[in-house]
Amino acid sequence: MRSNSRPINRRTLFLSAAFAAFGVFSPFAADSSPNVYAAGVPSETRQKSPEQAAALQYADRLDEITSYANKAAEAFNAFKTVSASNRKSLYVALNNVIVPSYSKFYYELKRLDPPDGELAELHAHYLQGAALQLQGMQLIKKSLYAADINWTTYNQGQQKLKAGKKELTLFIEGFKAYKAARM
Repeated sequence: MRSNSRPINRRTLFLSAAFAAFGVFSPFAADSSPNVYAAGVPSETRQKSPEQAAALQYADRLDEITSYANKAAEAFNAFKTVSASNRKSLYVALNNVIVPSYSKFYYELKRLDPPDGELAELHAHYLQGAALQLQGMQLIKKSLYAADINWTTYNQGQQKLKAGKKELTLFIEGFKAYKAARM
C-alpha cells in the first residue's frame, strides 16, 4: 500500500545552488594558505594570465546567475514532504516560483561562453545536469496537478533530479581540478 506522504529528496535537487557557498564559482579566490609563487608581491598588483582572467570572468558570470537557482532552492526547501495536504501549495510554488526561477537560471547558463575547450567540456556537464534537474522539477509539478498525486510521474521526476545531480557532481569535481591547475 502506498504512503500518502513522501519526503522530498533535497539532496538530488539544487546542487548548483550550493556551489557559490563553497567557492566553486571563484576559481582564483584567495584561500587561507599563502601563495607560494607570488611571495612578496601584493595580490592586487599581480597580473593574471589571459587564461586566468577569462576563467575568472566565466566564474563571475556564474556567480551572477546563481541567484535564480538559489531562489528556486529556497522555495523548494520550504516543503519537507509531499502529501495530499500540501500538494496544492507545492504545485503553486513549483508553478509560480521554482520552475520559472530555475528556467531563468538554465536560460542564462546556456548563454555563457566558456573561455577554453576544457572549461567548455565541464560547462556541458553543468548544462546537462541543470537540464535534467529542470525536467525533474517539471515532472514533479505535473505529478501534483491533479487532485490525486501521480506517484509514478513523481518518481520519474526524482530520477531526473538524481541523474542531474550526477552531471552536476562531474562539473564540481572537474571545476575544482581546473581551478587547482590554474592557481
